[in-house]
This record gives sequence, C-alpha cells and structure tokens, in this order.
Amino acid sequence: MRTFLMTAALAAVTFGAQAQQYKGVVKTNPLGYFTGQFMFGYEHMLNDRMSVQLMPGLVSQSSSQSFLDDMGMETSYEQKKSGFIAIPEFRYYLKPDNLGAPEGLYVAGLARVLALTYDLTDTSPAGGFYPDVSRTDKRTVVGAGAVIGYAFFMDNGLSAELFVGPQFKSVTFERTYDNIGNVEVGDAAFDSKFVDVSLAGLENSGAGVRFGINVGFGF
Repeated sequence: MRTFLMTAALAAVTFGAQAQQYKGVVKTNPLGYFTGQFMFGYEHMLNDRMSVQLMPGLVSQSSSQSFLDDMGMETSYEQKKSGFIAIPEFRYYLKPDNLGAPEGLYVAGLARVLALTYDLTDTSPAGGFYPDVSRTDKRTVVGAGAVIGYAFFMDNGLSAELFVGPQFKSVTFERTYDNIGNVEVGDAAFDSKFVDVSLAGLENSGAGVRFGINVGFGF
C-alpha cells in the first residue's frame, strides 16, 4: 500500500510538472535593443487556445559621423532618435504543446504604431562653403500584419518564441530645418554637405516582412 501511494504521488508530481499552465507571460524583444527599441510586454490567455498581447516600448538611440569632404574640409553631425512603439496582438494557438498555456504553434494578427523624432545637429566647424543644416524629422508609422510563430517554455518557466509574417505600413513624415526655411533648399544643402552619409533604418510605406524573437517568463 505504501509503495502504491508513493508511486501515485510521484505520478501526480510528474503529471503536474508536465501539465504546468501559465495564464500570462511577461516578455521582451532582445533584438530591438540593437536598434534602440526597448520593449516590454504581457501576453494573457483568454482560454485554452486564444490570447491577447501588448508590447509597448520606448525608442532611444544616438549616432554620429565625422569625415573630410573632397576639399579636405571636415563635416560632422550628431543625431538622437527618440519616440515610442506599441504592438497589440491577438493569437490563436493551432497546436498547443500544453493546452491552456501560451505554448506551441500559433498564428496572430497585429497592429503597430511607431512615432519617432530624429534630431540631427550639424557639428561641423564654423565657416566654409556650407550652411548649418541641423534639422528635425518626425516620422509616424501605422501598420498591421499577420505572423506565424512558435512559443515554448523551459523547465524554470523561461519562455522563447520565434515569428515571421507579412506586414503593411503607412508612413507620415515632416521635416524642418533650424536655419533654412525652405525644405527643398535644405535638402539640397544637406545632400551637398553630407554626400557620403547614409541615414539607415528609416521605415517607408508599403509591404514588408516582420520577424523576430521574444523571451520572457511565465506565471
């Protein structure tokens, strides 16, 4: 009898460990750190297969460049990127590895709002042929998409997920120069002064691919 009870208790513990369910997951997107996006969110299970998730975050990143033009004159700038991002998402788990937990293969629909300000300061030495082309860009991105992904848990409750899918974006854009009233004149002066500069990482309207990973902790 004692052996039976011990076996039953061990089986219950083992089953409980295998059937561990999490009603929520706090998570972050580590890839975003490399582009200055610091996102932390929460996924909440609505039932055995469906969940809702919100991933908000702040954007903060600085960059600078300095070089000599064809005439040997030094040109340089510093740029600060700031703003916020929010991604609400609805998920449906097709084949949950653990029914009732946010785990396994899923499909999701999402929206995405990103508001950014780029403050560029012309730090070139005074004088020379070029004007001060310091400027401010404001860019707002509104989009939607769908992804397919896979989420899993480790024994200690840590989670990870991978996802990929199409997304569509609409971008509104506004630019002002600190010392030049006409944007077209400012753009021409900027391109002439910083002819070798490529400001990467700007999002444009249209279709694209969304992919990434999230890591978190279930509870």
